Amino acid sequence: MMNSGNYIGMTFSRGEILDRAFLLSEQLAGLFGNAAAEYGLTFPRLQVLFVLGHEGESMQRELAYHLDCSPRQITALVDALVESGHVVRTTPPEDRRVRLVSLTEKSRVIVDEVLAARVALADELFEGLDDDELQAFGAISERLIVRLGGPTLSRLTGA
Repeated sequence: MMNSGNYIGMTFSRGEILDRAFLLSEQLAGLFGNAAAEYGLTFPRLQVLFVLGHEGESMQRELAYHLDCSPRQITALVDALVESGHVVRTTPPEDRRVRLVSLTEKSRVIVDEVLAARVALADELFEGLDDDELQAFGAISERLIVRLGGPTLSRLTGA
């Protein structure tokens, strides 16, 4: 399945590099989509669980910010997750306008299992790459994501 050849020193055109970025994106999206489906979830719903796993109990508007989606979209995602028993929505008595969302134990298990699988995948994918190569890939990826207007690492991790 995996060709472990050394491609360092090869020259790729910008178009070929973009093609590889698309292929990598499609393959990773497929893997994460399959992981979500194993738990009876869609990828956007799994993303909500990941944000809650990282951030803890959150207001819906905070979830919308982290996932770069509209309040209407986050409401629909949370509604579905409440219905399926993956999250609970509460209203603090001191401010009834606020809607807090938190993971259920069922979802905490899912997040932990998928995070462990993510670490294993990273270990497999990045095997044989030295730290300089990994850091260069990370920095270039972040620059391109910013250039395309996507959610930056700081938005996703609160850094």
